[in-house]
Amino acid sequence: MTDFYNRYGRLVYARAFVEIASRADAEEVLQDAFLLLWQKRRKIIIVGESTLPWLLVTARYLASNRRRARDRARTVTSEGRAESSSTTHDPAVIVARSEFQELIDSSLARLPAIDREVFKLCAVDGLSYKEAARRIGTTHAVVRNRLSRTRSVLRADTEAYLGKEQS
Repeated sequence: MTDFYNRYGRLVYARAFVEIASRADAEEVLQDAFLLLWQKRRKIIIVGESTLPWLLVTARYLASNRRRARDRARTVTSEGRAESSSTTHDPAVIVARSEFQELIDSSLARLPAIDREVFKLCAVDGLSYKEAARRIGTTHAVVRNRLSRTRSVLRADTEAYLGKEQS
């Protein structure tokens, strides 16, 4: 594995840096790509004799995921700041927010504990699917599917709520 790292490390780092434009994140992606190669070494089918194409594609996807998570975190942070600076004291807005929060809370309460945990980790804490999966000891696919179902429940409940309000 050291040979692979010495041979391809700079190229994988460069590919990650082009995608994410951050030295620290590119180093993380580099490490993650080689760790993934090691973990999947028996399952990966290499076409030709080089692992470089696989490493470069993996680095690209890992960097894209990391960039999206970073951008999502920035958006959440900036929205939180904007909302707190323009907090309204209009009673109607306060009641509407409170009712909507109760709707979300009751929708989440109906879900299994694992779905609530996945939602909290991904939607509230901003973890990637991979990070959430690692945290709760499951796979990326399980996290993705559970979060998708949770979002569907929340969407349906929200649409039903908004439909009742308009009637």
